[in-house]
Amino acid sequence: MKTTHIFKFSMLLIAAFAMTFAGCKKDPVDPIPDENGSTSVQQISMDDNHLQKISDDINLDVEVMMSGGTLKSTDWLPCNATIDSTNVVNDTITYYITYHGLNCPQTLYRTGKVEVRKQVGTQWFMPNATVNIKIINLQVTRVANQKTIVINGVKTHKNVTGGLLIQLGFGINTIVHKTHGFMTVNFDDGSNRTWNVARRCVYNGTFNINTGTFDQLTIGVAGFGQVGAYTDLVTWGVARNGDQFYISVPEPVHYVMACNFNPVNGIQTIEIPSKNKGATITYGFDSNNQPVVPPACPTKYKVDWYHNQNSGTIYLWL
Repeated sequence: MKTTHIFKFSMLLIAAFAMTFAGCKKDPVDPIPDENGSTSVQQISMDDNHLQKISDDINLDVEVMMSGGTLKSTDWLPCNATIDSTNVVNDTITYYITYHGLNCPQTLYRTGKVEVRKQVGTQWFMPNATVNIKIINLQVTRVANQKTIVINGVKTHKNVTGGLLIQLGFGINTIVHKTHGFMTVNFDDGSNRTWNVARRCVYNGTFNINTGTFDQLTIGVAGFGQVGAYTDLVTWGVARNGDQFYISVPEPVHYVMACNFNPVNGIQTIEIPSKNKGATITYGFDSNNQPVVPPACPTKYKVDWYHNQNSGTIYLWL
């Protein structure tokens, strides 16, 4: 496969992948009120899912740009966005992605800017290729409920193994990406909080060159952050109500393309030490709160929560 063909297929694939991932995720509903103390844990879980989704969309937009290797073609730009570059300073070139409207599946309205810096000569398919991303006043409004958040932050995005997604099954069996950094978030209720990220994504699957899509694709997500005694952290920070929280991944959470990139299995834990509060989140349940047997796709996840001497189990829709 020629390099130019790789770039072309890669941009097509990643753009379609981004639209599928965004378009099939449901807007979270409000937390279930619980006087015994699970409501705040639910809110943290839903906020974290939403912020990670926005962050993943940015990563995919950056990969579309990086995989193209040039700014001469605008065929695969993110919807309602423009890309500009600056002059090279020393060994670094800077790009800007400016958002000014709906994303491709028309679920989010985005305005603001993302700055991307990379070393001259770095190509995204290279092992350990790294870009530095700065999020600048990114305002994101959910079309479904018109709730808006504003995000600023910085993160580092690395292609650990090298390779492009379309090369899966063509001599490459696994691709690993790692992202770490932080975001400050202004929520719709007026609170301003910090969200730290340490996310490791493992891609497995087989690309079908004849159909231009995957026969299968699975993304395993784990955490690699550490704060004191807390390890395997994927996110941590301060929640809307001011609680310091830590989310770890004792078992990788797998997102499957055949299930609209919903999580099908895996475990996350949420700890709020100052309130003696937390939860274990287990993915992979159906609408009757029963474990799903593959290839069936789950529709719910289980939250086993505790708060002091109180505890319980609830099931939430994906």
